Amino acid sequence: MGLEDRDYMRERQRARAAATRWNDRAGRVEGVWFDPVNRGRDYQKGRFRRGSSNHSSRRQLLVYGLSLLLTLVPLYGMAQRDGLFPDLLPGKPFPETGSVTISKLLDGRAITSSLTITASRANAVVQLFDPASDRHLMSIYVAAGHHVRVPVPSGTYRLKLVEGQKWHGTAEFFGPNTSYETVAALMTFFRSGGRAIDLRRRPDGNMPTRPDWSGPEPL
Repeated sequence: MGLEDRDYMRERQRARAAATRWNDRAGRVEGVWFDPVNRGRDYQKGRFRRGSSNHSSRRQLLVYGLSLLLTLVPLYGMAQRDGLFPDLLPGKPFPETGSVTISKLLDGRAITSSLTITASRANAVVQLFDPASDRHLMSIYVAAGHHVRVPVPSGTYRLKLVEGQKWHGTAEFFGPNTSYETVAALMTFFRSGGRAIDLRRRPDGNMPTRPDWSGPEPL
């Protein structure tokens, strides 16, 4: 085949390519599928692949961000309980283990059950709240490492945990190192028997909590 024949065949193939078009159902001409300027099948595949890849990357970043958050939140609470954040104010003596602060709303005749508390290496204030009104009813003080059994009212309550090292009183609690958590499930106290909670964190614990970023109200 000579040079002239090859040129003729090239022109013929270009004409065929220019005539190759596809129409959608409405009859609109969408353009040449095999464009001479990098518009072949590989280009079309790559176009959709790039969009899918971006979507996948965003989803992976979201998963990594959530995983990091779930890791940092418990570490933040642990740092507060251990007193690792700067606290330049002088501390006060922590109340005696087993002492309580009782709301005027609490009827003393309802105190027919008990709660046994084992503290972690942080001082703790275990609080009982009315789940309907979210009003504070009772706070129990337990020093770090102590174990105590305290009479409590029978009924169903929301428990909240205030923990830390350096005590600043019933208004500031543990200052910048105040760890404040809400027990996820309501707790019911029966007349015939009491309940027990262990504040020492461990992987097989059965009392899940969630951080309460609002902080405890002054007593």
